[in-house]
This record gives sequence, structure tokens and C-alpha cells, in this order.
Amino acid sequence: MKIVIKNLEVWYNSVKALSNVSLEIVEGEMTFVIGPNGAGKSTLLKAISLLVSPKKGVVYIDGRDARLYSARELAKMVTYVNPYISKTIPSTVLEYLMTARYPHRNLLSFKEDKRDLEVIEKVSQQMNIAHLLNRRLDQLSSGELQRVIIARALIQQPEVILLDEPSAFLDLRYRLEILEYIKRITKTEGTVTIIAIHDLYLASLYADKVILLSNGSIVAYGNTEEVLKKEIIENIYGVRIAILKVNNKHIIAPIEPVKKVDCVRSD
Repeated sequence: MKIVIKNLEVWYNSVKALSNVSLEIVEGEMTFVIGPNGAGKSTLLKAISLLVSPKKGVVYIDGRDARLYSARELAKMVTYVNPYISKTIPSTVLEYLMTARYPHRNLLSFKEDKRDLEVIEKVSQQMNIAHLLNRRLDQLSSGELQRVIIARALIQQPEVILLDEPSAFLDLRYRLEILEYIKRITKTEGTVTIIAIHDLYLASLYADKVILLSNGSIVAYGNTEEVLKKEIIENIYGVRIAILKVNNKHIIAPIEPVKKVDCVRSD
């Protein structure tokens, strides 16, 4: 399984969100998409999952134009996780998680089977949300809801995992635990995992590959040491950073905004 993107261009009305994006993303690796606000991170994930339609270009999933898959076929293979869902959905956590199994069910079956419940139980235990299963979504904290949303994506058992800001609303421990778990799933199940994130520290800690976007275009793509270079990051983000070596990892530590020099007019 791999994702191949060729000459992708996406517009929102008269605003170009992605421009001439071409990539090849393989299974078994954590690929992080970084870049400033408005760089096109979320748009890239939505284009891969066909939530937005490109003006130009093609996304190939497992060697086939993604547009040629049926909605059911695509739902079995690809999951896109947006951390911002409404808590007012009239559902318990268990009912919400169960919806992730719909693409795998027999079309004539209206009841969950043993396999569905086994998958939900396993992921719920590993994501530390088993005690929440009978709670309503509107009774959850933002952090609890975020863990439930990510758990639902994994319960779907996709081959392509697209996570948009998975660390949003989570405290430090859960950020690390969830990314550790997703990395383990990526390696053991051989998924294509693409994560859009603002946190450069987490990206540098967990990424196998990094895509750096700015103004809808790719600035750099490669392993962490190739992309997370001091001069590149400081120029794109406008911040000073330190690069640390910790357990053979190339870790980014933002320090301060780059101070702009005011022009002084002399008469």
C-alpha cells in the first residue's frame, strides 16, 4: 500500500490552497505534515481522503485513482480524523465507536457481530477509554473526546490513517501515549500514516518522514534531518530554534520569535 500524489492543485473559491504537490508516501512510516497556519496541511489530508476535490492532479491509493473506489471501498481503506466534532451528537461513546465498523459489515446485517465488539474492546483498552463507553459524548472533556475520536479511526482498521492535529486538547502524557500507539500500529499493521501537526517537537520526535508546506507548496520532503534544518525552519516559521540530539533523535526546540528590525527614518 502506498499513496502517490501527482501535480495536485486545490482551490477554495478564488484562493489556491495547494499548488503542484507531488509525493509518494509508503506504508509502515509515520509521515508528518508541518507548516505555518494556512500552509495547506489540512487540505492535503482532505484531498487524499476525497473530502475536497482537486482542480488538477490525481491521488492514487494502492495504484488506483482514488476517485474510482466506491464510497464503501474507500471507507474500508481510509480514515480521516478531524479533532473538531460536536459534542451534541446524541450518542454514547460505544454507539459512536460502533459506527466505525459499518464499512466492514454485511449490508444485510443490522447488528454488531463478535468481531466488532472485540476490536472496540481492544482499542478502547489501549487508548484508555474503556471506562467511558457508556458515557454520552456531551459528558466528555475535550481531551477525553479527542481520544475517543482517534480510537474510532483505529477501530475502523484502515490501511490509510490521516490524522489532523491528533494532539489537540490532550495533555503531554496522552500526546506521547497516543503517538506511541499510532506509531506501533503503523509499524505492525503496515499502514500509511499521515499526520498534520503544528507541534514541531512532536513531529521531530515521532516522524519517519516530514513534509514541510508553505503557502500551499512543498518546501521540503524527506527524513527529519533533511527537512528539520535550522535555516529552513527559522525562515519558514519566523522563530529561532535549537536542534538537540536525544537518543539519536533530531529534536526541534523552538526558542523565540525572530525579532524584526524596525526601519528608522533619518531626516
